[in-house]
Formats: sequence, C-alpha cells, structure tokens
Amino acid sequence: MAKPRKKTVALEEDSPEIVDSSSGSDSESPYDSDADDDDDAGSYHSDNEPFDSEQEGSDAGFEDQGSDSDDPNSDQEDSDSDSDSDSEPELKIEKTLTPPPPPSFKNSGDVRSAVHQRELEKVFDSAAVGHNQSLLHVDDLSSDDEEGNNTIGRVPLHWYDEFDHIGYDTSGEKMMKGTVSGDGEGEGGVFDELNDSLARLNDPSKRFTIYDSLNAKEVTLTPREIEVIRRIQAGAYAHPEHEGNPDYVDYYSSQKEISGINSDRPEPKRNFQSSKYEALMVRRLLKRLKDGKIDMDYLTGKKKEMNPKKEQSDDPFLMWKGDEEDELLYRKGPTHIAAAKAKPPSTAESYNPPEEYIPTPEELEAWEKLDVEDRPYGLVVPKKYKNLRSVGAYQHSLRERFERCLDLYLAPREMKRRLNIDPESLVPQLPKPSDLKPYPSIKCVEFVTPGKPKIRDVTVSGDGQYMCSAAEDGFVRLWEIHTGRLMKSWNVGELAGGGDGETATVSSVEWNPVAGRNVILACSGSSVFLIGSGTGGEEDCETTSAVVDTAVGKVKGGVGLSEKAKKVVKWTVLDGQKEERGVSKFSTAAGPIVRIEMKTKTTLASWHSKGDYFVTVSPSAGAAAVLIHQLTKGTTQQPFGKTKGAIGDAKFHPTKPFLFVATQQYVKVYHLLKQTMVKKLLPNCKHLTSISIHSSGDHVICGTLDRKLIWFDLDLSAKPYKTLRYHTKAIRAASFHKSHPLMASCSDDGDVHVFHARVYDDLMRNPLIVPVKILKAHDVVGRLGGLGLVWCKRLPWLITCGADGRICLWQDL
Repeated sequence: MAKPRKKTVALEEDSPEIVDSSSGSDSESPYDSDADDDDDAGSYHSDNEPFDSEQEGSDAGFEDQGSDSDDPNSDQEDSDSDSDSDSEPELKIEKTLTPPPPPSFKNSGDVRSAVHQRELEKVFDSAAVGHNQSLLHVDDLSSDDEEGNNTIGRVPLHWYDEFDHIGYDTSGEKMMKGTVSGDGEGEGGVFDELNDSLARLNDPSKRFTIYDSLNAKEVTLTPREIEVIRRIQAGAYAHPEHEGNPDYVDYYSSQKEISGINSDRPEPKRNFQSSKYEALMVRRLLKRLKDGKIDMDYLTGKKKEMNPKKEQSDDPFLMWKGDEEDELLYRKGPTHIAAAKAKPPSTAESYNPPEEYIPTPEELEAWEKLDVEDRPYGLVVPKKYKNLRSVGAYQHSLRERFERCLDLYLAPREMKRRLNIDPESLVPQLPKPSDLKPYPSIKCVEFVTPGKPKIRDVTVSGDGQYMCSAAEDGFVRLWEIHTGRLMKSWNVGELAGGGDGETATVSSVEWNPVAGRNVILACSGSSVFLIGSGTGGEEDCETTSAVVDTAVGKVKGGVGLSEKAKKVVKWTVLDGQKEERGVSKFSTAAGPIVRIEMKTKTTLASWHSKGDYFVTVSPSAGAAAVLIHQLTKGTTQQPFGKTKGAIGDAKFHPTKPFLFVATQQYVKVYHLLKQTMVKKLLPNCKHLTSISIHSSGDHVICGTLDRKLIWFDLDLSAKPYKTLRYHTKAIRAASFHKSHPLMASCSDDGDVHVFHARVYDDLMRNPLIVPVKILKAHDVVGRLGGLGLVWCKRLPWLITCGADGRICLWQDL
C-alpha cells in the first residue's frame, strides 16, 4: 500500500502547528476515531471535478487516507500532486480557521479562481478537520450566551415593514434597520444583494457572513458554528465526541448474592399447611361437577372447554329467523333486529272481490290524480276475474319488491325492549272493601246544634251512650247518641271569659276513659274545667262522686300544689255551678265542678288511659306549655324547664310512662320516670295538627296542614313508614279506633277518609293499610270543613263535627 502524503499547514504567530502525518498502515489518523461520523459527513472533490452534494456516500471522508492500490504509478501520481501543491503559495490560516462552507453553500455552477480552489483543498485537509474538531471541544454549548439586543420577542418581522426601525434594545431605544440586509430590504434592494454576493466571492472572510434581521446587523459564523452546521446537514451528531452506541457497562452484578441476614430464618408456617385458595378452588370444582357443569374429562384435562365453539360453515342459512329471535337478542355481538313484517293482503287484492270494492270510472279518474300513498289501496286496482287461471302477472311486483328492500335498508336500527307486564300485576293485591267490614259507611244520625256554631271537638262516653261537643259559642253540650236528643248544656265559655260579657271558645273536650268515672275535661280560653256529666247507673255515680269529692277536698285544703306550680296554675272549686241532679237520678255531681286556670290560652286537654292524670297544652306559655295534672290529689307538675318550638298536641302512651309531645315539625317521645327523651320522630312536614296513638302503643299517626297523613312504626324507624296523600286540603284530626282495625281522618275539604288499619302481633309482618270509604261529611264554611272526629269505644261507629255546625253519626249498615 502506498504511503499517504504529508501535508503541513502553517499557522500565524501564536497558533500551534498542525501536522497530519500518516506513517503507514499501522498508524491511525487523529480523526480515525470518528471515522463513522466522517463517512456520513461528506467527501472532498478534486480540482477537475466540482463538488456535488448528492454524491455523498458511505466511503466519503474529509481525511486524505491515501490510495489502497499497490500500483507504483499511483504513488508517483500522488508525489506529483504533492510537488504541484508545494509549488503553490502556502495558505496562512489565522487563529480562527475559515472552514469550507456547508454543502448547502456549495454550488457546482460557481466560478472560483484557482487560488480559492486550493484554499478549499487545504481546509478540507485532515489537519484542518482535526482542528475543527478541537473547536467543538467546549463545555459551554448553551444558547443563553447568544447576543440579542432586540426585545420584541417572537413576533412576525413584517409588522415593522412600514417603519424605519426593527425593534427596541434593552434600554428602550429604537434599533434602526441597516442599509445592507439579506432579504433585499436595503436602499439598493436587489442590487445591494448582488453586490453582497460578489463581495463574498472575492473576500473569503465575508463568505460566511449572514444578516441577522432581528437585531439588524451582520453576523460572521465562527468555525465552530460552521462545523456544527456541516455535521447536522450530513446526518451526523453535532458533537464529534458524542458516542451514539456506547459500550454497555454492567453496573449491577448478574450473579445473585445471598446475604446472611435471613439465612438462618426458619421456614414460615404456611409452607407446611395446605393452601386455603387451593381448597376453595377444589370446592368450586366439586360444586360445578355436582351441578353437571363440568365432567371428569374436563378435570383430567382431556378436553379444554365444556362448550366448544361451533365452527362456522359456508352453508346457506336464513337471514330472517322467526323462532330464534329471542335467542338472538341475548347472544354476544351486535343486537339482532328482526325485519319489519310486510302488510298482509287485503280483500281488495282478491281475484274475485265483492262488488263494493270494484271502483267506478269516476273513482279511477280521481285515484289517478292522487299520490300512491293517498290512494285507498296503493298501486292495486281491484278487478274481478272469472277464475284464478285468468289472473295475469302483477305489473307492480318489481316496484313493490324494490320498495320493500328499500324500506328494510333504510329502516332505523334501534332495539327497544318492551316489558310484557300485565298492568293489573303492578297493583298491590289488596283485599276487597267488602271483605274488610265492618266500617262506617252511612250517616244515621245528625245532631242539630242551636245556632249552628262551629263545632271544634267531640267526645264519647265509655259506655257509648252519650256524647259531648265543644262549640265555638262557649257551650259544652251533652247528647244522647241513639236518639240525637240534647240532654244538657253548660256555658263554660262565659266562666272562662271572666264575667265581663265575653265568651271564650271551647276548643277541646274529652271524656274520662275509665268506665264509671263520668268526668269531662273542657278547655275554654285559659282555663280547663272538670265537668260532671251526671250520667250512668248507681255504681257509676257513686264512683264519680267519690273522685270529685276527693279532688274538691284537696283543692279546698290547699295542700296539692307546690310553690313552683302555684306560679303557673290555679285550682278553683266552682260551688255555685254544681248541680244537685243530673241526667241520671243517681247523680249527685253534675256540671262544672273544678276550674284550673293557666296564664295563657289552653288549646287541648287529654286523659291518661287510667283516668287519673291528664295533660294540658298552652302553646304560648313557654316552659309551662305542657302541664301534667292529677285529679285525685289536685296537683300540677311542670315536666319541662324549657321548650323549643310551639307545642300543638300532647298524648300519653297507653301502657308505658311515655309522653308524646308534638311540635310544628317534630314528635318527641319522653320517658316520664327517667326524664329523658327516648325518640324523636321526623314527619318531614310543615306543620303538625294532631297525633293519635294506637292501642298497642307501637304506631302513631299524624295529621298535617300540608295534606299528609303520616304513619310511624316506632319499632321500625324514626322516619315515616307510610305517607298517605288522599286529602286535597289541610288535615285537622286523625284517630285510631280503640278496639277495631280502623282509622279515620278529616280535612278542610269536608271529606272524612276511613281506612282499614290492621296491626299484626307478628313483628315480621307490616301493617295493612287499605282505604275503604270516603264520607262526604261536612260543608266548607270559611275555608274550614271537618274539624274533629271520635270513634265509639266498642262499636265501629264514627262521629264527626265540622265548621257547618253539624254533628254526624256514621254507622256500618
């Protein structure tokens, strides 16, 4: 192999001498370490052959590596070439070398002098290339050091075409446009650009000068920047020392090293026990085997699937299926949609239609003027033939078949599953009202009140023979139920008014629930009156007289009330109002006997089931809104130190020492012995009007002003069990029957709704609530209808009262 030629490039003063010497085949060029990059970088061309950027190949390089041929003539040619080059004047390269332009700057059509061509040869020499590599060996390759004085940012430069400046520097001064620019914007325009191009050809130092439009100045590319551009255009890495495929360094050992931390650790217990997961899988497999879902061949592995997929065949099949549509609905994949059925043929399409189907000439002429969709039979014109053999081919068969296919093609593809449910099955299976008798259905007796005042409340005696009513005119009237006769009247409103001629309204009355104690509670104004009814037999009259005499004795003695109770209540004996004879000849205590006076108006009084205690409600009395009184001792207790919210009603529990207190939005249950609140019921209503407690004590119903009748199951939840919305106006009263499974409610709409309300002893069964009757009881007067109701103690009879001044008795006939 011939020796490569030696080339020496002399530098000026301080530049070190760069010598590229290749001493033989064993020696390596300083640039050989980056030979791979040079293969992609480009190649050098001789004097006689112009540079062509498209002829770059893998064998091209910037380093003169000599000839691979053994022909001595080739060596001789190289030596001649060296002698020729030596005869040329030496090229002085400054500290900053001027490397050849990148391939994009080279043009085969440019006219260059021989001196310029020799300069290019020497710059492409390996020594020059090695020096260019050394220019890239810098650490600071950041773009932060680039000079840029224009502060306009990345905005389009054509915005400044109409101005004489190109932007603003860091001090805010305008940066004027230069007279020479690279895009023809100077004073000479295109001529200045041509002059700049000719100047770059003659002056090698300006060949790599470009115009910075943003900063309005000319910038000369450094050798480092030119070398980076050359490598990027050649497809190589910009930095020559970058290793694209470095050798893999095994930082972590591939051998597993066992430490002594857990070497003496005993085996865990789970390694000696059977797996619970495997036991679970065995149980599942046994269950599937028992159910017949798998067999022993599947368990032993003879077959992989229990239901192998059927291979699809190319046999023809029916596109539209009838019996298998239900199965196709549940298959995987797109939903199958059955084709719409064609319209069945009509009588008009028969070959022998009736005479009324055959059109007249006038009808045929009218049909031809109509569209096909508007004609009675479409395209068909009924005709009559002698026999079936005389019928020819249908002339519109092709058209109808095409329209049928078009309808199937354009039909909307949407599957809507219809539920085939019988509407009757959605209705709960309730018993017939005729099977739920007895319940009140017919008005038998109507009690006529003198003057027809509004009747606020009614109550019935324990034996069901007498009834008392509370009227707005201040009278408490005693009626005989069977005959409707008025027996007695007591004007307690005048007594409550204070004797100044004012009459207070009687808002509530209630008969003592214990048989034999014929004592009535009546609320009028701020007072509660104990009235002896004067009814009953000899034993009942003796019992009533004993209870009343005991209460009178305690009141006259003044030993019943405590100092705290005397501040809120006052017991008074009405000696002048007591009647010697009542309705019964055995009666010795009739009429108002005792008066209990509170500070504010009293709206309600209710007995305990044992007939000795009773509770009164005064909504505006604050802490004394609820007071508990004892008849036989003549005492009063104040159970609450303070109350929250206005109290509207209060009832005792039938069997337990509980007190139900109804505010406007809640029903609170208090334990009287423990003096704590046991439960708080949430009716979810605006305003409660009345409450009633079932004889079992586990169920409560509430009437509200927002037309809802709410049923609570105390053993179930504090929220309503049922909410009944049958009335159209506010509910004024609701009540359970004491012995029959009945319930009723009255409203301002004048109607009384009767329900069958059966409560079971089995706690697993829900109560049965069935509406059985709507009674048109009262007329609406002043937006008020039915105001009160009460059940007879032993019979399924209902007594109602209303704003129209009537009292009605409803029986089960």
